[in-house]
Amino acid sequence: MEVLPPTARRILAAAKRLLVSDGFKALTLSAIASEADESKASIGYHFGNKDGLVAALVDSLTHDANRALIQECSSQPPGSARVRAFLEGEQRIVADVSSFQAFFEVLPYAMRDPSLRGRVAALYDGYRETVRRCLSDTDPVAVAELRPLCVLMIAMVDGLVIQYCLDPTGVDMPSALALCERLVKALFA
Repeated sequence: MEVLPPTARRILAAAKRLLVSDGFKALTLSAIASEADESKASIGYHFGNKDGLVAALVDSLTHDANRALIQECSSQPPGSARVRAFLEGEQRIVADVSSFQAFFEVLPYAMRDPSLRGRVAALYDGYRETVRRCLSDTDPVAVAELRPLCVLMIAMVDGLVIQYCLDPTGVDMPSALALCERLVKALFA
């Protein structure tokens, strides 16, 4: 995201505003160009097509949180401190309801559109890699052993977000994350 030129960042910001205010159907190239005060050709230049823009948009919704999570975790030694930093970061990510509402607005369309599905699936590979980097250094054995845990952690976060969005007072996030911490620590023991 940091390497995107200012025009591309304006286009993404405009697309996010439209997505948040009016939903996925509002993401037409004309509407995005108008909102960004840019041409449709500029969208094509920076993102290739609408699918490329939507994939970049989805990634932008989680990019900063994932980068911060990696930084926080990598500053901790492997073990309990790193697991705790990871789960505290995941709790902050889950609590960012507005980003996830926009993210979940895109998913039904991505699941039906093969091109978009592939792009969003590739983003999930990146999210799993974020979990792996947070929990382990680059030991090849650890990387292979952590793949199933990475899949489960992403599923847990997505599921917690859905529940939290629907009923923020009914979801006991600290207890759920404490249980998760015990499970992850047991895996590392």
